Amino acid sequence: MKNKFVIGYYNPANFVTLAGLSCAVLACFMVASGNYFLTVLCLSFAALCDATDGRIARANPSATNRSRFYGVQLDSLCDMVSFGAVPCFIAYQMGYNGVIDILLYLLFGICGATRLANFNTEAAVDSPDLKLKHFTGIPIPFSAVLFPVLVIVHMLAGQLSLLFRLAFLVVGIGYILRIRVPKPSGKAQLIIGVYMLACLIAVLVIQLVK
Repeated sequence: MKNKFVIGYYNPANFVTLAGLSCAVLACFMVASGNYFLTVLCLSFAALCDATDGRIARANPSATNRSRFYGVQLDSLCDMVSFGAVPCFIAYQMGYNGVIDILLYLLFGICGATRLANFNTEAAVDSPDLKLKHFTGIPIPFSAVLFPVLVIVHMLAGQLSLLFRLAFLVVGIGYILRIRVPKPSGKAQLIIGVYMLACLIAVLVIQLVK
């Protein structure tokens, strides 16, 4: 629904998108306080919101092309913050804050922005209904899937700069590679959900034991 007093379109899908952004920002506060469980929990909720907002949007057949296009733009902008900037901030707060780390974060952010801009272009130019059959390059929310494992390894083994640097480098480059990545099926999304839940439980157990 378009509001006549303020700009933007306000519907359930966009509210879920903004809820995901809020969770990602909260993850920054949680890692700053040293609570890794809540950090991973907030980032996981951000990923969950990103996985569901599109489904909610497609369930609204009365949406106009303009509102759907707005939803695509909003989703990408929130993704850039949630899965492009926030992981870099979390890693920095975890102690990976050397010059090489910062340079890799810059590369990671640039590649993420490039990937999202390309996604929006493909959606607008190559797909009249704004529905893409596949992704080009690794989807940027992949960082939310990878990051819990990095946190677990960090909690168990301490500072592992090489691992973190390699992860940010490989994933960042993966964002801009011209490779086709199929959209995950319902079964694949279920497996990812179970995996992230297992990671959450592992982080909580490690935090409580330590």
